Amino acid sequence: MYISDLKIPSYLPEHWLIANRLGRIKHSWLANNTSILGTKTHYPRTIDQAGPLLVCLHGLGGSTETFKPLVERLPAGYDIVLVDFQGFGKTPLTSTTKVPSIQGHVSDLHDLITSLQTNDNGRTSENKFMFVGHSLGAIVALQYAARYPLSVAGIALLGVGRSAAHIPAVRQRMLDVAATTRKEGIEYTAIKSVANNFPTPEQRFVPPENLEQVRRAVAASDREGYAKTCEMIVDPSHVDPSYTDIVCPSIFVAGDLDVISPVQRAEDVSKLMGGPSCVHVVESGHQPLIDDVVGTMSAIEKLLETVK
Repeated sequence: MYISDLKIPSYLPEHWLIANRLGRIKHSWLANNTSILGTKTHYPRTIDQAGPLLVCLHGLGGSTETFKPLVERLPAGYDIVLVDFQGFGKTPLTSTTKVPSIQGHVSDLHDLITSLQTNDNGRTSENKFMFVGHSLGAIVALQYAARYPLSVAGIALLGVGRSAAHIPAVRQRMLDVAATTRKEGIEYTAIKSVANNFPTPEQRFVPPENLEQVRRAVAASDREGYAKTCEMIVDPSHVDPSYTDIVCPSIFVAGDLDVISPVQRAEDVSKLMGGPSCVHVVESGHQPLIDDVVGTMSAIEKLLETVK
């Protein structure tokens, strides 16, 4: 049985459903959680909430829609939660003046997960959960797993990121992207970002609809949210976690032609992990769920089998 096969209870108000937005995840609660820091996190959640919790975290310029291919292919039996980071999707910026932080994202996420695992009697479940994180989402998932190692059952990391705050050229490039986004607008940045996310035409043919999917995703971002997130990624407060503290199984999905997060980065981080870890190379650029969904799903399913 797949998520799309679930019957919607007649007592659910129609406005609680995500109608015709994410295919098989349309049978979800529309929900928001306000964290201690004041972030109003938007998170679609599947109606089937009896199974293991699986939390999906998108990258820069993404949203919960990033995981449409994954949700459409996962069998029923998982309590799937898709998270919009602030400034993306339906989660507004918490502050229009302050730059968010990676640790702030971890704090918001912890508040959300705690609320999801707390029942009506106020008791919080100690069941472990899993992450699927793409790019920025992988950064946040790793930070969370290092801070709360006994809470995480497994993590799948797509196009994993690391701190580059200490690399002047990378830091300046991200700050320039932030400045250009503010000056030229998010549509300009969306068009520019497409080239970096996919192989060149000389390397591999990429269907035009794949390019357009990423352009639309970035263009839908909040302009200031995108700019502030670029600044956050290279802020000096962003440092790599203690990878050896992450003891759960992990699998790194790396695109063979990813120029943003090369295969070597996945291999380097995988070797630092404190638990069992491996790298799965797929035929993609920085968007494995778009370029090679079959290969990416194979890796994720391998992780799910490992942590059963």
